[in-house]
Amino acid sequence: MSSLNDFIESFLLERGAIKVGFATRETLSGGPPSADLTYILSGARSAISFALPLDRDKIRAYLGKKNHLEHEQDNISANIKSSSLAKALALELESRGFAAKRVHANLVYRHEVVGWELSMPPDLSHRYIAVRSGVGSYGWSGNVGMKDYGTAILLGTVVTEAELDPTDPVPSEESFCDNCRLCVGACASGMFSANRETSVTLGGVTFTHSARKSYFLCQFVCGGFTGLHKSGKWSTWSPGRFDIPKKEDELFPALAKAVEKYQRWPERKDGASGYENPALKGANLRLTCANCQIICWGNKEDTAANYKLLTSSGCVIQRPDGRIITMTPAEADKAFAAMSTEHQSLYR
Repeated sequence: MSSLNDFIESFLLERGAIKVGFATRETLSGGPPSADLTYILSGARSAISFALPLDRDKIRAYLGKKNHLEHEQDNISANIKSSSLAKALALELESRGFAAKRVHANLVYRHEVVGWELSMPPDLSHRYIAVRSGVGSYGWSGNVGMKDYGTAILLGTVVTEAELDPTDPVPSEESFCDNCRLCVGACASGMFSANRETSVTLGGVTFTHSARKSYFLCQFVCGGFTGLHKSGKWSTWSPGRFDIPKKEDELFPALAKAVEKYQRWPERKDGASGYENPALKGANLRLTCANCQIICWGNKEDTAANYKLLTSSGCVIQRPDGRIITMTPAEADKAFAAMSTEHQSLYR
C-alpha cells in the first residue's frame, strides 16, 4: 500500500479501530446509489472504511434481559465514536491537502428521495464500503462482520479526493459466517428469508446475503414499537404486543397504528437515554432489538449461547408508572391481562 494508506490505517488503529480498508470509485462502480462516493464529495476518488467493537459483556446482559441501559449507551457511544473518528481523519487529510468528508454513523438519509421517511435511504452505505474494501463480509442477515467479532461491530467511513490503493474483499472461504441461520431465528419480525438470497455487485464483484421481506417488518420491531415473538416465549426489550400482519399491504397501516400508540406509552424508568430519528421527529426511540446483529460473534459456540440466552430471557411488559419488567412468558401474560383495558390498548 501507499504511504498515505499506511498512515491512515495507523491513525485509525491507534484510536480504537479494529480493522481498516480502502475502496475507490472504480471498485464501487456499478453499485446502487448509496455506493456513490460523489454524493458525499463531488471530487471523491476513494473511501476509507473502519470497524469498531461493541462491548460483549454488555451485549450478554442485554440479550439475557439483565440490563438494557448499558448496551444501549454503549451502542450510542460507539456510533458517536464512529462519527467523531471519521471527522478527525477527514480533518487530518484536509491538513495534508486532500479534500475529505466524514460519513455520519447513522440517521442521515437522502431527503430528495420521495418517501424517504419510510424507505430511509442512506447518504452512503457503510456496508457497501466495508465489504468491498475487505473490512468485513456479509453474514446471512446482511449485517457485516469479521472473524473473531462476528457482526457485533459498528462501521465508519471517510470519503476523500486522495487517490488511495484499494484493498481486496474478504475471500468467501475466509468469511466469519457459517450459515447457521440463528440470525433468522433471532428476528422477532421474521424479516429474513431462511433460504432465498439477494445480491449486490460492486466493481465487478458480487456479494450475497439473505433476501429480506418488507422493511416495514424491521421498522416495526427494531424501531421498538413491538417486540413479542410469535411463539410468545420471548420478546425484545419492547413491551409492545402488536400482531404483525402476514400480508404486506397490511403492514404499513399496522405499523402506523403502533407508532401512534407508542408515543402515548409512559416514560420509561430505566435511566435517561434514547435517540431521535429524523424520519420520526419528536419521538424518543429506544434500542430494543438489533438482535440479528449482536447475536453473532463469529463462532458457533458463542453465537449459539447468545441465541439460547435471548430465547430463554423471558418477556418484558411496561407498568403504568413506566417501569419495564422482565418476567417468564406465563407471568408476563398474567400480569398484562391484569392491567386496565386502557393501558393494555396501548400495546396491542
